[in-house]
Amino acid sequence: MKLYLGLAAPLLWFIWLPLVLLGLVILLIKIKTWMTRAYLIPLYLVIAYVIPLGDVTLNSWHMAKVCPNAGLHVYRRVNVEGFIPEVILSRDILEKYPYNYLESRKDARGLVYRLERTALGFIELNDVRPKAEWEIVNHIIERADKFSGVNVERKVIRNIKSREVIAEDIHYAAFSGWIDRLISSVIDNPVGVCYSMPGLSDKYHEILIPQAGP
Repeated sequence: MKLYLGLAAPLLWFIWLPLVLLGLVILLIKIKTWMTRAYLIPLYLVIAYVIPLGDVTLNSWHMAKVCPNAGLHVYRRVNVEGFIPEVILSRDILEKYPYNYLESRKDARGLVYRLERTALGFIELNDVRPKAEWEIVNHIIERADKFSGVNVERKVIRNIKSREVIAEDIHYAAFSGWIDRLISSVIDNPVGVCYSMPGLSDKYHEILIPQAGP
């Protein structure tokens, strides 16, 4: 099982471990009887591990359970003329795949910006009524329940009206141990994620299948 550690790892390796070894040497010197050593030294080693790594071990165990489920899950595919991409409208998408258009998300007036393919090339349409039925939504982040014990990040393809999800790309992020949480209060300190490639960014065109319009 992988231990999910951030910047706590070098602290434990270069500071905590030498202190634990020093304490072990002192115990061996101070305690003369083997009977006392037989129970005191294992107890000492357990405590020396649990203090910095007890919560990390539990969090890593949770990650080991869920990580096999990480990656892209496709529930069904649909034919589309266009859609709402993750972030920005890019001509590269229309040049690479035969979609007829890409749309922005609706503004406060319910209108969108559309990049559309025509026989003469691409045109930009401002303040038009939306017609896309599907969207890619990036970074839907939720804190998992205590039973799962991980953070979940999903990128999904969903129907704009019904909110039906036809594909999702799942990443899991481990909870931080207490030492890493202390470090995170000062600087950014992620402890690790699990995911699988290729993801939704590489495969969306196989789920939202480009369909020529009338």
